[in-house]
Amino acid sequence: TFNEHKMRFYILSILLISAASVSAQKKETKNLNSLLDLYTHSIDAADSTLGKKFWLESDEVSFINPRGNEYGWNGVRNIYQMFSTAFTKRKLQYFNEHWTNYGNVAWVEFHWVFDAVFAHNNQPVQTKGRETQIWKKNRGQWKLVHVHYSGMPLNGKEQGF
Repeated sequence: TFNEHKMRFYILSILLISAASVSAQKKETKNLNSLLDLYTHSIDAADSTLGKKFWLESDEVSFINPRGNEYGWNGVRNIYQMFSTAFTKRKLQYFNEHWTNYGNVAWVEFHWVFDAVFAHNNQPVQTKGRETQIWKKNRGQWKLVHVHYSGMPLNGKEQGF
């Protein structure tokens, strides 16, 4: 009957729209992961010029880390300077990343391992932690606006409070 055909058409339309939406989300996540790769490369190179390609150059950006809080692009540039002077070699690797996307705002949570060599004594160091980054679309391009990183979870007896 006509109503059955109409209903099938509506169901098929909904399925096609859903499939297109899932495909667009996968493409956006791939795009965001490539920016996360660029971020890790900028840390490895301690290169704020590379960082300028994906950080929003604004007074509102922030970077929270175990050594303190940095605000604005000049503060973020201090992080790159610290990595440059403190270490002769740097390698940041991320894993277990999980993206949440709400249109023009997205965030990623991930774990990381950072291998480096101290500049002052040529000794290797490895740290592990987790990070949350907030990204915002600015003029159609994703820009990093906030980083918050900390150590790995403490879940032993009488820890993590």
